[in-house]
Order: sequence, then structure tokens, then C-alpha cells
Amino acid sequence: MKFLVASLLCAVVGASSASVRSEYEVKAAFLYNFTRFITWADPLSDVPDLKICVLGQDPFGDVLQQLDGRVSQGRPLALGYPESLSDSDDCQVLFVGSARSRDLPAIIGYAHDRQMLTISEIPDFVEDGGIIGYVKEGNVIRFEINLKAAQSAGLHVNSRLLELAVRVIR
Repeated sequence: MKFLVASLLCAVVGASSASVRSEYEVKAAFLYNFTRFITWADPLSDVPDLKICVLGQDPFGDVLQQLDGRVSQGRPLALGYPESLSDSDDCQVLFVGSARSRDLPAIIGYAHDRQMLTISEIPDFVEDGGIIGYVKEGNVIRFEINLKAAQSAGLHVNSRLLELAVRVIR
């Protein structure tokens, strides 16, 4: 009987772990595709890599490692995990972890001044000036885009990406 209960518990834990993992696999895939459909106003010709950074706690685990070295817009992707905002200057894409929500105004201002694409799963991220925010609709991961924030940061968002967004702030 104990063996049966332990087996069922492991199956439930495994299934919930798999669903969490698949959520971040979807978010990582979106993140990769975002880099393909965003154009930076200032060319990145002097930068060999397109650097994706995670600021704060990394919810992706090892899933994001699949992007390391992939190519987007002719540049290999590189991952970074800056300890502080000031360590993120060489990032072109900045994923803001949920634990950094109280620092959001400073992070967004800093990132926009440096022409970084900001992405997060923090609720109301795009309303607060972030560029792309993940949202869940039931079990489906979608995203919103703050086009106004993207333009003010010197980024151009491809119309195909705008069409896929659940909401666009203009």
C-alpha cells in the first residue's frame, strides 16, 4: 500500500513538474522568436553576439540554455545572468524576473535608455512601460506588446509579431 501511494505521489509531482517545464519551454521559444522579429535602431554591428540576460531569479532553469549559440539575425545568441542592473549594459534583451517587480521603474528606464528589449511575466508589465509581457489565458501562454515603449527605446517590432500579440499598446 505504501508503495502504491508513493508511486502515485511521484506521478503527480512528475506531471506538475512537466507542466511547469513545458510552460517555460514555450516562453523560451517565444523569447527566441522575439529576437527574430525585433530590429534595433542603432545597428549592433560592433557587437558579435545578441545577448539575452535574465535579471533576478531565473524561472527558466536549464530550458534557456537551449538558446545559447543559436543564431538570430545573423548573430549567435549568448546568455547572461547579471548580478545587478549596472552589470547588464552589454545585454540587448533583458528578461526581468518576478522578484524584481518593485524595482521595475528603474529597470525599465535603464533598459530603454540602452535600447534593450524588456520582457517579463510580471503582471501588468506592459502597462508599467515594459515592452513584451507574457500572459496566461487558461493554460495557454500568450504575450502583449507595448509598441509605444518599444519605439521610445529605439526598437522596431515587425508587424507579424504584432499580429500574434493578444494585445498591443499603441
